[in-house]
Amino acid sequence: MLPTASPTPARPEEVQTAKPRRFLPEVQALRALAVLLVVIYHFQPGLLPGGFVGVDVFFVISGFLITGHLLRELRRTGRVSLSSFWAARARRILPASLVLIAVVCLATFFLSPATQWERIGSQALASTFYAQNWVLAVEAVDYMASGSSATALQHFWSLAVEEQFYLFWPLLVLAAALLARRRGRSMLAGILPALAVVAAASLAFSIWFTATGNPAAYLITPTRIWELALGGLLAVVLRDPSRHPRLRTLLALAGTGAIVAAALLYDGATSFPGAAALLPVLGAVAVIAAGRTAGAFSLHPVTDARPVQWLGNISYSLYLWHWPLVVWFRTLADRGPGPLESVLLFGASLALAALSYYFVETPVRRAGWLAQHPKRPIAAGIVAMGLIGLLAVAPVQQREQLVAERAVQTQELLASPPEDFGAAAMDGQADRSFAGPEKVIVPDPNVAVDDEFDFGDCVGQKTDAETPECTFDYSGGDGTAPTVALVGDSHAGQWTPALDAIAKERGWRLLTYIHNSCPFNPEPRTLETEGDLECTEPNRGTMERLLDRGDIDAVVTTYSASSVFEDPGTGQRPGVAGFAQYWNQLADAGIDVYPVVDTPTPRAGADPRDCVDLHYGSPERCSQPRDEAFDGKDLTREAAELAPRARVVDLSDEFCGAESCPMVVGNVMIYRDFDHVTRTYILTLTEKLEDALLAARKAG
Repeated sequence: MLPTASPTPARPEEVQTAKPRRFLPEVQALRALAVLLVVIYHFQPGLLPGGFVGVDVFFVISGFLITGHLLRELRRTGRVSLSSFWAARARRILPASLVLIAVVCLATFFLSPATQWERIGSQALASTFYAQNWVLAVEAVDYMASGSSATALQHFWSLAVEEQFYLFWPLLVLAAALLARRRGRSMLAGILPALAVVAAASLAFSIWFTATGNPAAYLITPTRIWELALGGLLAVVLRDPSRHPRLRTLLALAGTGAIVAAALLYDGATSFPGAAALLPVLGAVAVIAAGRTAGAFSLHPVTDARPVQWLGNISYSLYLWHWPLVVWFRTLADRGPGPLESVLLFGASLALAALSYYFVETPVRRAGWLAQHPKRPIAAGIVAMGLIGLLAVAPVQQREQLVAERAVQTQELLASPPEDFGAAAMDGQADRSFAGPEKVIVPDPNVAVDDEFDFGDCVGQKTDAETPECTFDYSGGDGTAPTVALVGDSHAGQWTPALDAIAKERGWRLLTYIHNSCPFNPEPRTLETEGDLECTEPNRGTMERLLDRGDIDAVVTTYSASSVFEDPGTGQRPGVAGFAQYWNQLADAGIDVYPVVDTPTPRAGADPRDCVDLHYGSPERCSQPRDEAFDGKDLTREAAELAPRARVVDLSDEFCGAESCPMVVGNVMIYRDFDHVTRTYILTLTEKLEDALLAARKAG
């Protein structure tokens, strides 16, 4: 035991809390509601777009129960046994979570592509030691619209927040109580302001940081502590829950309504947590404060129902198990579950959660040998976490071995590439994944993300005030050699390898003006108007330099068609006129303009690398319909109608056949991430790009 306060027991009046009930059915029902919201949101997000608020409800419940436990121990003994507290948490949390992590690590080799093995291994390690939220924050994962494929352990972020809370919260409560005792004040007088300050500081930080638009705001502990702290404050101030029955019934109804309203009205676009989290959090506080209600409008006939209470019992295991099933389904089916499939997945989740509850959670929690001394569960937990940590390394090691084996195959293929390597294998045959008998994909999907042109400092980032200018001079000092500029965002930058090869072959000077996330357009992107981007000034500066140089013969430009130029109020797309304005300005200066139609966009939310790796021998299974890949968002042709001197270059047929768009052509992986083309495939398009530019020049 780790002693804390004075050995003199506290006077009963010093920490006045409501007389504890051994079992709180309304809290158990609130758990059931919280887990249902989360599960429905993950299975059918369109049905309950704000179901993620169930996690916030869980936070309030945890803060309330844990603080109540600490206060009762202080009232009873005048101290808190930290070792007993943490041992109880270990018995409650670790068994089910560690079993799940072990299952995920083993299932990874059968249900997840090798492209995810390293991430799953590192996240398994982070989940084991409850640091998952910080790992995801560093990866800049947007939990609402992740740029990386979700893993089966991503949901451990919320458990990490709670465990971190459990580490410092008893220390805070204890320190506040001791300080109050030493000053001759009641412990309640010391605890209440301490918790209130923490809650207020965390809420203020959460509101500010969420407003910055940083996706880490959703995940990190400081933006969430206030939610648990409000539950803790409720445990401090809650008095006799049997008084004012009518008011309590209204409070319970209002709180439940607030939670459900948030689940229905919020969605992935909601700035969260921040101030928006107040609605479900205060709703949960209201429901708990109401306690057990009575009367005509009481919710207790529902909350006391056996199915509801049972769902509350297994809510922790259900939260653990439902998410891996969702991820594995999406990986194998390459889509989200439909209504019937969601029902089946929910049934499977309930079955696994019940098994976990009855055969893992409950036996460990009731094990007498663990409860006899706090050191035992802590020691057992440390050993178990260490073993699971070792298991988490396995996916990482296996991926490294696989990548090494494929690297040898890649070198052998490149030593004698097939005649129709890469784009040469298209010719209208959209499913011609391999140009010969060797089923080797270059680059390997596991390392495709690194297959890009080495720009060095030649790329501006979205917050930079100026776009860098870089020169690749192959003119040999010939003053009459053409000067060509490549201008635009990262989708323009991906054409650099091919243009560089053309410039080298023809003796051109190639200039690049590449600025990530910034299409070459005077109009602000929608993101820019929302304060997350600064492109207008860098683009204006680039245009001035293009016009002032006086030696530029041609500008090649393109942009990511996923960039949104839309006025939310009117629905108009000012980007069309913006592109035309810039192209006309360049044409007026005697500069030829070659807008390139954007490359096709892979299916939203599906990483081409994952699909190709999962179906390595038959990547044609990853192809998508052509009309889906070109969804009409590209403004290039529409803008060209307002700038008739612009000469549009369209290489769409080098990416797609008449019906579908493949992910692999002629042994070459087309995409290196969600929408950028690999350097290898771009290089196989060099001759076709050159022909298209020359044809466009003649047509103009």
